[in-house]
Amino acid sequence: MSPSVRRGGLSFAAFNWPLAAAVILVSLLGVYNLHSAAAAESPGLYLQQLKFMGVGIAFAALLLIPDYRVSESVAYAVYAVFCLLLVGVIMHGHHAKGAQRWLMLGPFQFQPSEFAKLAIVFGMSRYLSTRVVPDGYTLLSLLRPLNPSRPLAVLAGIAAFWNKPVMADPIGELARFVHRRMGTARVEPADLMWFRVVLALGIVVVAAAAVAFVFRIERSQALLNPWPRTRRRRVLVLVGLMTVSLATWLGLSWNAPLVRDPIAFLINALNEAGTPGASHAELAASWWLRIGLVALGATYLMGSLLAIRRRQADSLTDILVAPIDIMAVPAALVAAQPDLDNAIVIFCTGLTMVLVVGVRLRTMVLLGLLGTAVAGVSWFGVLKDYQKRRIMTFIDPENDIQGAGWNAVQSMIAVGSGRWVGKGHMEGTQTQLSFLPEQHTDFAFSVWAEEQGFVGCALLLAMYAALLVIIFSVAADAREPYGALLAAGLGAGLFWEAIVNVGMVIGVLPVVGLTLPFFSYGGSSLIAKLAAVGIVLNVHLRRRVG
Repeated sequence: MSPSVRRGGLSFAAFNWPLAAAVILVSLLGVYNLHSAAAAESPGLYLQQLKFMGVGIAFAALLLIPDYRVSESVAYAVYAVFCLLLVGVIMHGHHAKGAQRWLMLGPFQFQPSEFAKLAIVFGMSRYLSTRVVPDGYTLLSLLRPLNPSRPLAVLAGIAAFWNKPVMADPIGELARFVHRRMGTARVEPADLMWFRVVLALGIVVVAAAAVAFVFRIERSQALLNPWPRTRRRRVLVLVGLMTVSLATWLGLSWNAPLVRDPIAFLINALNEAGTPGASHAELAASWWLRIGLVALGATYLMGSLLAIRRRQADSLTDILVAPIDIMAVPAALVAAQPDLDNAIVIFCTGLTMVLVVGVRLRTMVLLGLLGTAVAGVSWFGVLKDYQKRRIMTFIDPENDIQGAGWNAVQSMIAVGSGRWVGKGHMEGTQTQLSFLPEQHTDFAFSVWAEEQGFVGCALLLAMYAALLVIIFSVAADAREPYGALLAAGLGAGLFWEAIVNVGMVIGVLPVVGLTLPFFSYGGSSLIAKLAAVGIVLNVHLRRRVG
């Protein structure tokens, strides 16, 4: 058919051939690499990958037929369906390799978390496309803490855990939880000089602010109710005494464990309190605490309802949902499988889309601080032991070469042994002798580096760079915000997976369970990624069509 032939107002010459060619070429190179990576254990696995590739291309072709703008009206429905599939995984998912990540659909098995990466893009694109903030999003507009969905969730949680220990004695339960995690181990306190300096400066700043506040109040009352000089003197003396008292306490406690390292002190104190037999950690039902939490939840709900009255122009979506909710729901469901790696990719994809719309610099700083706090809490309360070992192995891979460090060390040996031009197809010793773990999925790039060398890796990474540049150029050239956000979000998901996988393989990031898009073996992953490319091609194809 001639390129000039048009159907339905679309020109086939406008099809993004470079993007399609780059994706197919990378996918075929992945099949070629798989022929070697799986030769020792599953020689025919590359044929299965070719079948997945054919199914994915068919999906991508089908997604080119309707106008992508039709999906805007059903984006929330698509998002909800994929979230329900993630719930189905938690309830009835198939167990494999210590995780519950797969669903059976007749004779077929697929991984909904791969398609959840599309769900987050649809949900965020629908939300953000109609809510572009000229000055950029603030932390409050991202969280919208006074939405009534928050207090309703709080009250529902209180009802669900009403007779659980976490409600009856939360401090004691926290102490026992810390003890279960740490046992007889103790956290060695550090010497946080910066923390003590911040405390000292904080006392000075608070005292200066209090003095300034006193003079401001005195000036504001000068005409109506003048302050007598003795009142001002008494208030200033009180402020001075409180400042001296705090400064004295800090000086006397300068080397105390609580001031030197409050986090370690708190963890050790909770660990001791959680020891069996400790009287102050015994479970004690406390009705007053539960009633107080209900009162706080009810007050929170009343405040949110009053906030709704002041925002009468807001839609129902604004009232119930915030951007952080759209990101957090699928990320939390994926993390519960457990699949923390894909959960992080989903959340990072959503944050990248928010950055595309615009975020204030102060909000970015606050998000960074919030992320640091969450990371600290996650280390003690969320991360599994094997996930902690991955991070510790990243810091010192040779500390446990035969155990947790095996993957990282063998991967770096494979990458380094490839040198400039590699050992040749099916000639890699690390690969053919099966020293590399998961060499057809997570460490497919290691196989490629060993057999194709630095030159082959540079060419493959150049193709990935070209692919991402093309996708983001499609986003920049889209005719309206929804299409731009779709393309940008799908490109962001591919970027995060590729950068984390390659960084893991060469030892600059911790080992995680993420595959290299289009290149690693995996039916759900390849089909979902090719479907994403079909959506991007659709956005590009209709960028000039009204």
